[in-house]
Amino acid sequence: MNTIKPFQVINGEELMDMDYKPVRYIVKNLLPQGLTILAGAPKTGKSFLALELCLSVSKGEKLWDFETTKGTVLYLCFEDNTERLQNRIYTMTDDIPSNLYFCWEVSTLGYGLEEKISLFLEEHKDTVLIVIDTFQCIRPQGADYSYGNDYKELQILKNIADKFHISILLVHHLRKQENKDYFHMISGTTGIQGASDNCFVMTEKERGSGKVKLYILGRDIEKRALELERNENNIWIKINDSLDNRKIEKDDITEIIKGYMSKNDLLIGEPIAVAKILSESSNKEISHLTLLKRLKKNANELLDNGYSFKTRRSNGKRIIEIVKIVTVEK
Repeated sequence: MNTIKPFQVINGEELMDMDYKPVRYIVKNLLPQGLTILAGAPKTGKSFLALELCLSVSKGEKLWDFETTKGTVLYLCFEDNTERLQNRIYTMTDDIPSNLYFCWEVSTLGYGLEEKISLFLEEHKDTVLIVIDTFQCIRPQGADYSYGNDYKELQILKNIADKFHISILLVHHLRKQENKDYFHMISGTTGIQGASDNCFVMTEKERGSGKVKLYILGRDIEKRALELERNENNIWIKINDSLDNRKIEKDDITEIIKGYMSKNDLLIGEPIAVAKILSESSNKEISHLTLLKRLKKNANELLDNGYSFKTRRSNGKRIIEIVKIVTVEK
């Protein structure tokens, strides 16, 4: 008897008609939901950076000049003890919010860790960030360090992040060998990069200098490099951002929609019709072929300005619907 189930498939039209919520950023334009690797050599300040991130997010304060999404944070600090962590915090701040939780009880993947994380998330539904310090601490003894196993282990954490719409930051180490591609210095196989949504690599030219570069690469963030310097309170200060001096042409689709919707509460029609209306109202050429992509890319900005959009099918034709949802005072 054949028990093999067929592929679950969708066609191209169904795929293009799917609507998804905009990507949720825990740190705007820097740390989206999903699984992120933070890798660096020992004693470069990875844990101080992780703690600085936890403090900023739990308070809803900016991390450098990046806005954060305030929420509950869990820091699984498996390489520290209570005294060391307390001393570390004292050097940074004396203001610890009650929604920042710490845990030293080491659990491993496949032996209760994922269940304990899920239980915490069920009990603290406003959680936005979990930091695990470090990857090695949660790997089972005698683990197979092959590509397949690296990928499989990280997939467990990624599935949790995706299910609960949170960000999980996994602290890891770099291999000793230098490489022109800093991301290939992450210890382990490329399965670690493959399973992660984002990779942060922390490098220090001179050991103990307190100056590092943080190389950033991800699926929903722009590639960039930050120069950081640690101050007397062991807080990392952003000195430079590789994207600061780059000339960026801002997509003006939000302003175009604001202009049209200032006199209308609804814009609805097929892509070619909507593009024509917006082109005429703004005196700018808007292609119906790229309109939907631009709307999706700027969905967060549209929401911030009081507009939402969705797509649907009517009589076999794709319809775009843009609605004014609130009045946003600027």
